[in-house]
Amino acid sequence: MRPTRRGVGVLLVAATAVAVASRFGQQALGAVAGPLLVGFVVAVGQVYLAGPPTVERSSPRRGFPGDHRTVELTVDGSGVARLADRLSDGLSGDSTVRRSLPATISYEVTYDRRGEHRLGPVDVALTDALGLVVSKTTVDATRDVLVYPSVYRVGGPDTFVQTLVPDTEDRQAFDRLREYVPGDSLRDVHWKSSAKRDDLLVKEFADQRSDRGLLVVAEAEDGHGDEMAAAAATVAMGALESGLAVELAVPGGTVESGYGDTHRTRLLELLARTPAGETGRADDADVLVTADEGGVTVTVADRQQTFEDVTTSRDNPLVGEVET
Repeated sequence: MRPTRRGVGVLLVAATAVAVASRFGQQALGAVAGPLLVGFVVAVGQVYLAGPPTVERSSPRRGFPGDHRTVELTVDGSGVARLADRLSDGLSGDSTVRRSLPATISYEVTYDRRGEHRLGPVDVALTDALGLVVSKTTVDATRDVLVYPSVYRVGGPDTFVQTLVPDTEDRQAFDRLREYVPGDSLRDVHWKSSAKRDDLLVKEFADQRSDRGLLVVAEAEDGHGDEMAAAAATVAMGALESGLAVELAVPGGTVESGYGDTHRTRLLELLARTPAGETGRADDADVLVTADEGGVTVTVADRQQTFEDVTTSRDNPLVGEVET
């Protein structure tokens, strides 16, 4: 605990008043110094008795680079506090606020790049109501947040989708309409039929997925792990959408072959955490993704394409269309 600049000014004024009063007998100045000193002592007592606050935080949802999430902090205590929530590299936001306690505060954080990042701890500067003294402490209220790699739309006449699977429009045949249940994608809602009823109807398709599995292997030189992860995520998500079972091998580990939303999440989790490096499985790959100083290359059946040629748009990642 120490005096603030304002507190130092109060002490200097009080000390000067006492010195002048004692030297020249100006009792009025002594009457000025007394309240100032009492106020300072009271301020010290306020901050001392308040003690360090407690902080609880919400858990922001996972996301993709460019996503924004709201972080909420519930701070219990007394006094006036300046709170600064530390953000690790890969996250950004205006995380410093000043509030009278207790308080619930929130701010927006931006996910800048993929990886497992940390929110917190929280630096707290607690002052009295007059701002004369300050006590600084750090509250160990932390939470990890996972940011997936960007996923782009696969397209173009020569991409691996057309090479490895039938036309994606034919992979599922319409079966019937049924009532909407929580968890159904709104993209499958049949709006015309739903408008005639009081509830939503969704389209259900006959499952005609290919029985073929696809091994996606991704490797990268140091410093190019993010590009590798984005390309591998794009390839893997595109293959799943095309009806293929996907197995993924990256320097950070392997996810066995599978389908479905849970499998999709496991793939993205691994790609969020994987470092650059080699796998030793490049020769076995159905699709090989490599990233180095020359860029990102996708190799399928001895055909090489740049990552830009595999995607329809590098400027419009599908961060809002990949459900996890």
